Amino acid sequence: MFTSTSLNAAIVAARAVRNERGRRARGHVVVHCDLARAHAGASTRREFTIGIASALTVFASDRKARAAQETIVNPQPLDGGWARFYGEATSSSSYGGYGGNENNFDKFKYYYDIPESFERDTVNKVEKSTNGTDNRWKSKKTGAKVYAVTLPGYGKLKTVREEIISDLALSDYNLQDAIVGADSFVTKDRDVDGQTYVDYDLVGFFGNIFASVTVYAGRLYSVFAFVPEGASENEIEAGRRMRDSFATINNVDAAQAAADMEFYRRS
Repeated sequence: MFTSTSLNAAIVAARAVRNERGRRARGHVVVHCDLARAHAGASTRREFTIGIASALTVFASDRKARAAQETIVNPQPLDGGWARFYGEATSSSSYGGYGGNENNFDKFKYYYDIPESFERDTVNKVEKSTNGTDNRWKSKKTGAKVYAVTLPGYGKLKTVREEIISDLALSDYNLQDAIVGADSFVTKDRDVDGQTYVDYDLVGFFGNIFASVTVYAGRLYSVFAFVPEGASENEIEAGRRMRDSFATINNVDAAQAAADMEFYRRS
């Protein structure tokens, strides 16, 4: 990898060549001294310039290569007609739009899988600010949809698992109706690398809802996959996969998480 240290080394080496040529020039016959100095100076300047240009070319190429490694296409294509979408957990001031196809991986906070046939649905500012909806994908053909909700200020999950999803439903009347009208409501915990995810399976007049909620670094993350009534078994399984594939990207250290929580409390 070519770094700024390597660039400085190239500059030092080029200067050494220039100084050496200068010393050799001073050793020539006096009659030709001025001409030798002029010739040596021009030569070393050319070598110095070429050395710096080469170093900068390698440095620029290396930066470009590193940038290519740190970016991904979002959603990232998977096998079998699926793609993996990476979410950013943006604030309510950053709503709507698509944000481009190539992104720096460091800014992503979580991901989940979606069928390639799904289309992105723009989240408006009201949805973002009232219930924390971060993004949403829909199928125009079947009416199925999946969306993610992120909210700051959470240190841990509530012990009573039913209360977690009930709290999230306070600002989402569709989810409220689904919870009240559910014929089946199943809750289970899932452990992934020491982090707890609470999964929900709801079945009722609305069809199927597969949801998952977790807390990481002072923020609650959740995903909801809705599969309408009358859907095929394959479509139901697709909804379950969208939920089961959901996971946070754990790249925040404990000190940063504590600082974020303290900032949230004071604000």
